[in-house]
Amino acid sequence: MRIRIIPWLAASALALCLSACGGTVDPNEVTPSPVPAVTPGLDVFYKGTTMCFASYLQDRGLVYRENGNVTDPYESVANHGGNCVRLQLDMVPFEEYDGTVIDWQSWDRVVADAKKAQAKGLSVFLTLKPDYDIFSSGPTNHNNVPAAWASMTDEQIGKSLFDWVYGRLVALAKEGVYPALVAVGNEVNLGFLKSRNVVDNSRTGRLLKYGFQAVRNYMVEYNPACISVLHIADPSRAEYAVRDIEAAGGNDYDVLAISYYPGTNIGHGAPLGGSFSAMARSFSKPLMVLETAYSFNYGYDNGQWMGDDCNNAYNYPDWNKDQNESNYTPSMGRAWLGALAQDIKRGGGVGLITWGTESLPDEPNHGKGLYTYPAPWAHGSTWENNSYWDFTRGNNLHEGIDWMQDVR
Repeated sequence: MRIRIIPWLAASALALCLSACGGTVDPNEVTPSPVPAVTPGLDVFYKGTTMCFASYLQDRGLVYRENGNVTDPYESVANHGGNCVRLQLDMVPFEEYDGTVIDWQSWDRVVADAKKAQAKGLSVFLTLKPDYDIFSSGPTNHNNVPAAWASMTDEQIGKSLFDWVYGRLVALAKEGVYPALVAVGNEVNLGFLKSRNVVDNSRTGRLLKYGFQAVRNYMVEYNPACISVLHIADPSRAEYAVRDIEAAGGNDYDVLAISYYPGTNIGHGAPLGGSFSAMARSFSKPLMVLETAYSFNYGYDNGQWMGDDCNNAYNYPDWNKDQNESNYTPSMGRAWLGALAQDIKRGGGVGLITWGTESLPDEPNHGKGLYTYPAPWAHGSTWENNSYWDFTRGNNLHEGIDWMQDVR
């Protein structure tokens, strides 16, 4: 990642002053002073995993191992071909659940984790999430407007979004953290800062205009090589979602990132044209897959969840063990992810980052206290069957991660 820090400019001073005083900054009124153009880091193919949960799980007594030895998971990612990890910073903290503080998306945690990644030579993909999800025993309600903004007009929400995105990125720079890629919002075609449980991609585009402008101002002043990202879910829904978001003004970004979960329970459709290399020709921006996973373990046997008591949320290829059990192996995952990465590369894409592949289950007799989300699904993880660390072998790293070193 190429980084160049330049002195504060008039625009940043104004923004910081207004932010500190509780005011807002209209992106149409703040024009960053020009600096020589720097090409974003699109000559790199980003390979990696989320690491949102790793230090949170370690603090709760769980360990990552490699060849039987306790190992720093960031070091394992770097040593097996990864060059990027994804973290998520939320504006609204999770509510305490069943006596447990769930803080993997908090400021202090994200700053510390980003510094760990940078120390290992890993770039950071940062998702800035201003909205919040409502978890329950039923379907999750994603991307709701925070209470502090609920009574605002859309224009006021946009200005507040600008302030928060810009302010967080500047504060990270002061901590010595410089993300290589920044996404404003998470899977925004599922909704973005919703005031009702209604998805409106045009409204999302109008709001993202403010968020993208905040990233641009930060880039000009602190990190010119940073990449601005639009993140949506499901490649089969991408065409109309991107069209409506861009038409409404949310078009000032560099990379289109897509969540792709073709397996049972989520069931995303195939990319346009049947492949990501074909799909890339339908969009003006380079593509990457930001979320996907391959199940190295079936995760369910004789009526019991394996790993812990928490339901698993996803299996790929599907839940039919009798027909597909032979597909649930680390080597199959390595091959599938490697082929997906090569397909993305053929279309001029810029990366593949898997989701939840740092997950570990609650160990036997560990007791309550391990929740990755504040939902009454039982303590533990919903995703350990998709991890790169094999819970059936003492949380040892398995070869599924090696697709990263297979793809140059």
